[in-house]
Amino acid sequence: CMRFSEGEGTPSNEDYFEAAYGLTIVNLGMEDKVLDYHDTLLRVRDVCLLTGPNWLNDAILGFYFSFLQKDKYASLRRSVSFVDASVSFLVANVAEGDVAGILDPLGLQNTEISLFPVSNNEDVEVPEGGSHWSLLVFRKGERGGMDTFEHYDSAGAVNERAASGLVAAVTPHLCNSRRHKFTSSPAATPRQDNGHDCGLYVLAVADAVCSAHELSQSGNVDEESTLTRKLGKITPEFIADFRLELLDLVEELSSGMDTGTATTLDTASSLEHCEYIA
Repeated sequence: CMRFSEGEGTPSNEDYFEAAYGLTIVNLGMEDKVLDYHDTLLRVRDVCLLTGPNWLNDAILGFYFSFLQKDKYASLRRSVSFVDASVSFLVANVAEGDVAGILDPLGLQNTEISLFPVSNNEDVEVPEGGSHWSLLVFRKGERGGMDTFEHYDSAGAVNERAASGLVAAVTPHLCNSRRHKFTSSPAATPRQDNGHDCGLYVLAVADAVCSAHELSQSGNVDEESTLTRKLGKITPEFIADFRLELLDLVEELSSGMDTGTATTLDTASSLEHCEYIA
């Protein structure tokens, strides 16, 4: 996946976005708050990433994970854990002795499934570095069965090294034993056809994992086959619509938030139009 680095036209450069995506900002700067949602905060610079063919950042991933956990799949709060991208990165890069202090407060051992965003960033000095996102899913073995890790990478094996490192870091703290199964890019893994939608695939796959798990708990539904069917629906066309839906979701949630300014997000015209009106 591609992303913009500082100085090459990031959301910090207002002129760039206005020229490239038809963005109009009135009385709002790139650092101004758009949405304060549970434990996540979205600023103008974050939301702008949804208005064009851009690589998503930690803030957008964290926002949607929070939405899935707190709202859409609130019924799964005892069985599914969502790990923030920054926490995943930290766990993969700290000393082994420090991992427990990070993971234990999250209570991951008490849930059946844990979802970890994976970044190929290898520079600890650049927390928002890297160029590709993927999703690591941990499943606790049933009735003493083998624990499993599934790595969903929409670009094939680009993040396999990063995912393997994260698995090595979390295994002593999540698995019932050292024996576990690691599956890299399961057969049903959706594939992207461009260089910028990896973050959207992470969110869409996470949504599908939760949906399949919820259905399996509520009736006589096979979770694995249900997930395979849902993953098959995550096509490039689906992802294009999903990007718009995320922008609409931010608009819907922000409409009732007191930001100190009257802020309206107009997303109806096209994917490349994001308008903030004071």
